[in-house]
Amino acid sequence: MHNAMPQADQAGYAGHAESSPLVVVTADPFNAETRLDAQLGVLTPNPMFYVRDHFAMPRIDLANWRLTLDGEMARPLALTYDELRALPRRSLLVTLECAGNGRRALDPPAEGEPFGYGVASTAEWTGVPLRTVLEAAGLRASARDVLFVGADGGRVPEAGGATMAFERSLAVERAMHPDTLLAYAMNGEELPTAHGFPLRVLVPGWYGVAAVKWLVRISALATPFTGFFQRDRYIMTHPERGDTTATPLTTIRPRSQLVSPTDGATLPRGKVRLRGLAWSGAAPVERVEVSVDDDKTWRAADWTSEPARYAWRGWEYRWEATIPGPATLRSRVFDAEGHTQPATEEWNRLGYANNAIQVVRVTVA
Repeated sequence: MHNAMPQADQAGYAGHAESSPLVVVTADPFNAETRLDAQLGVLTPNPMFYVRDHFAMPRIDLANWRLTLDGEMARPLALTYDELRALPRRSLLVTLECAGNGRRALDPPAEGEPFGYGVASTAEWTGVPLRTVLEAAGLRASARDVLFVGADGGRVPEAGGATMAFERSLAVERAMHPDTLLAYAMNGEELPTAHGFPLRVLVPGWYGVAAVKWLVRISALATPFTGFFQRDRYIMTHPERGDTTATPLTTIRPRSQLVSPTDGATLPRGKVRLRGLAWSGAAPVERVEVSVDDDKTWRAADWTSEPARYAWRGWEYRWEATIPGPATLRSRVFDAEGHTQPATEEWNRLGYANNAIQVVRVTVA
């Protein structure tokens, strides 16, 4: 039997030592960021990968677990773990980013977990293309949305105290994309409990909310899904502007992130290596520019890793830090479709998709 970690052990998953790769943001439900300065390569080791939970981690008995496929399907299925793993598989290098990454930088503060810049990580994911199981179940032409239901659930105060599972849907077109996976392995290992064992959805290029964990059911729907986590959360709203529309979050916005040095660091005078990561869900990243003089001038950084369609790329910039005192560092990315980052935050009530240029303040000794 595979059981989730008890709540008392979940905080210990990250630990509290300075050397821990995770920084606990909330213990119940468990949410933790990757330490930026611990991200040394493109791949994020499983124990370092950020954790985003909405409810307590569920307990999964693999012997009794089934993935149920129902709804607008000609041949409803109930697949075992072994049956899923016997199907043709794919592996993809994919960066997952929580839509709340950078929320703590918003002023005034927005609703939601107070995440800094550590809820983005990259892994090699292995699993079954979702379209394989949808075709096996005979997805009907009447289907419009594909709903994913996780084993996690609980009471949601923001929904009037209603009890619900974590549920999200995809339009059929996206669900049938060949790169949308049902992932059961992460960096060559069995999917860890904290990351959705035994099975999770993976939607490359989209914010992590689409990657439903602890998957137990897939339902094809003839009408659009309007559940709480689809209609009331993970949407961009601007009521302060008099805008009553709600735009669903899908594609990850471009972001360049400085991982070393970190904000508040004191640096020796001389040659300093600035190190960062850059990614975009819409298109491959093409270049990164760095400013070491508080936005006055920008210069090109050098790539330190090879491109991958759905994963971030490492970059570095060699800075001659010759003037002692405070310095303000920035970086920005441009992708192949011309998207880049705004200079200031797009404030929204729920604090999503803040990809404004990160400001890192350091002192040269």
